[in-house]
Amino acid sequence: MIRKAVAWCLLATALLYMLSGFGITYWDIVTPLTLGLLGKALSFQVHQVLWAPFLAFLAAHLFLRCILKP
Repeated sequence: MIRKAVAWCLLATALLYMLSGFGITYWDIVTPLTLGLLGKALSFQVHQVLWAPFLAFLAAHLFLRCILKP
């Protein structure tokens, strides 16, 4: 059960991390697609905040998958 929770959290974090990365580089496309919610400045802030949770979920996922094999 914990493996699925970590995997889903990693997926959500990775998708948000990618969306914010696109929001930094292609802000003129992402801003209208998100109805103005995710501009360039907010994308940069979200991208800066998400790197630590992304790495934590990735490490937990790898640990649970590779080290603690079923």
